[in-house]
Amino acid sequence: MATLSSITGRDRGDATTPSTYRTCLWVIALGVAIGLAYVRWRSSSGTIGGDFDYTLAAAREIAAGRSPYAVKQFVYPPPMALVVAPFAHASPMTVWKVWLAVIVAAPFVGILAFLSIITGPKSWWLRPVAFAACSATLFYGSYYPMSRDLALGQTDTLLFSVIVVAALAAANGAARVRGAAIGLAGLIKVWPWCVAVTLLQPHTRRRRQSLVVALSVAALAPLSAAAFGWSGLLGFLRNVLDAHLQRVVSDSVWGIPQLLFSHTGQAVPVASSLPLVIVVTALLVAWVGTLLVIAIRSECDAALGTWNAYFCVILLLPISHRQYAMCALPLLWWWTTFAIMRPSKDWRVVALVGILVLWWLDQTVQWPYTSSASTISALRFSVPFVGDLLACTASVWAARRIETSGRLATRATARNSPRDMSLAA
Repeated sequence: MATLSSITGRDRGDATTPSTYRTCLWVIALGVAIGLAYVRWRSSSGTIGGDFDYTLAAAREIAAGRSPYAVKQFVYPPPMALVVAPFAHASPMTVWKVWLAVIVAAPFVGILAFLSIITGPKSWWLRPVAFAACSATLFYGSYYPMSRDLALGQTDTLLFSVIVVAALAAANGAARVRGAAIGLAGLIKVWPWCVAVTLLQPHTRRRRQSLVVALSVAALAPLSAAAFGWSGLLGFLRNVLDAHLQRVVSDSVWGIPQLLFSHTGQAVPVASSLPLVIVVTALLVAWVGTLLVIAIRSECDAALGTWNAYFCVILLLPISHRQYAMCALPLLWWWTTFAIMRPSKDWRVVALVGILVLWWLDQTVQWPYTSSASTISALRFSVPFVGDLLACTASVWAARRIETSGRLATRATARNSPRDMSLAA
């Protein structure tokens, strides 16, 4: 499967580009990105986030020679607590500030990896501009998924970079890297193992090799839990399975119907009707399930297909949090880059970029989220989910209908001109 660069033309070099302009653009881009990231880190280094506090407690259990799953709220694979364990007895605030720095720094790996798809004569200015724009959309002060991650001390920014690497490895046919990234995603949290469904994409190179590597890496989670004995392994399974009992608003096909049409105590329902809950849930599951099948089987760029499938997965989770949408943000970047780099413009691509921009703006609004807001209408809680659903649907549909694979794009450009055909070859 070809990458975006094969759709839009190979890198013909930029030796004639004035190096001064290129350097200035990169200095500005780095200044914007680092400045925004620093402001985010500085403004979040107050109270220790609740989720990281559970990780610290689990790390202290490990340091004392006990299972981390004695902490009921620790619902993640052991590696995170194992990494923190050597620092478990240091000042909690110092460890918290260092962890916030990791949260803020981690996305730059994914952003820089994303820039690798930008090649060709425009790359000398498009790469630094894209670096600044990608950083701005992620670190903008009102972007709620990032705010939520920093407030809780979560690991979704690490997951973001790992999924970007998995997507680009899929596009480049790097089977081992793809498998390792999928397995690593499952060491950060359990549910990202679902990203393995993207191995069913058409024309996947060395599918079995990717699967073997992914399973080998992912197996480190139960193996490291078993290192604490049966109590460790059983505790790992119990805590993970009990995670769906959390009393939080779930931005998923399962959570929103419950919120809208039953008395959950988390919001004021529109109506109280069990039949409505069942019917709406069934319709949404069918909708997103169909999107997932289309996303996996579409003849599109493999990286695009990976992000589309991921987006579907987070909408299908029993418990899906606002910050998970961060890992689907590269869809906005990919389609925008595609619109800029493609030789011939398509109104459908421009319209899709507009929809994804509106989706990003929707994510900058701090819609009610916590379970304490029991006097607020469930309709307000549903806005982010509706935005996710529409953005996911639009991207999956576009990937199905618009030629984004190298093979199909070559045919399309062949009808334009010999020069365009040579760029897409």
